[in-house]
Parts: sequence; structure tokens; C-alpha cells
Amino acid sequence: MLTNENIIRQVEALVAPLLAAQGAELVDLQFIRPRRGRATLRLFVDRPGGITLDELARLSRVVGQLLDVHDFIPGSYTLEVSSPGLTRELKKPQDYQRYVGRMVRITARGLLAGHQVHRGILKGLENEEICLQEGSELLRIPLKDIAKARLDIEMKNFSKEG
Repeated sequence: MLTNENIIRQVEALVAPLLAAQGAELVDLQFIRPRRGRATLRLFVDRPGGITLDELARLSRVVGQLLDVHDFIPGSYTLEVSSPGLTRELKKPQDYQRYVGRMVRITARGLLAGHQVHRGILKGLENEEICLQEGSELLRIPLKDIAKARLDIEMKNFSKEG
């Protein structure tokens, strides 16, 4: 029986070039197989400037057809193709370059500068360390010390009436 990790690797190898040819990027991929019920294959897809619901629906059909032809995932499963969202997770080193200037929330594996969670403006990636402007302080956080990183949204300008 194929492990979830093997399925993820095979799907990524098959689907990433197809999405790239369509001008999209495979941001993340999850395969969840519960003890009972149907498995779920989740693809998070984006493109520069964002992706529309119509594009996601079209890509879902194309990816579904490709997976049906190759038929290497055992049993039945649900295919979900969606956007990574406004607070997308940063996983690859190039994500830290792509989103320079954006607000991010970093959760460290341990305490850094007295805190585990840091929120600030992403300044880039240098020598396997991300640079984060947190208030007046510039933090350097090694990639290996990051448990989770995601884009964040500044909510102070939103109101109930606005």
C-alpha cells in the first residue's frame, strides 16, 4: 500500500508541470486518509496576481482527468483545488523573497528575543535567515528555527461600517 507521503510525491511530480504549463503554481498539497470514510486530496494553487474561482474550477477538472488516467491513488477520494488564501503559509525559501514588504506571522520552534510568535514586515531572506522588521527591531530568524510562517493581514483600517 502506498504511504501518504509517496502519494503526495507522485501527485506533485505529475501535477506541478501541468499547472506550470497553465500559468499556475502548486503551493501546497495534502493527502488525508481517515480511518473511516473517504480520503481527501487537497491542492492549493495560485498564480501571480491571484487566481479566480473560474480558474480553480477549470484546473480542478484538468487535474482530475489527469489523476483518473494515471489512477495510482488507491480507493476513492475527494479532490479539492483551492487558493491558499490571504493568509497563506510560507513554505519554500522563494516564498520569503516573493512576499518581501508584506506583514507576516512567524511561529518559532522556541523562544527568540523572548517570544515564540513574531509579527512584522518581511524584509527578505539572507543566508538561510529571514529578516523581519518587528516594530523598531530587525530580527534575523534562521529558517531551521521556524515552525510555521504565514502572511498576515493588518486589520486596523477595517470597521463595521466601512
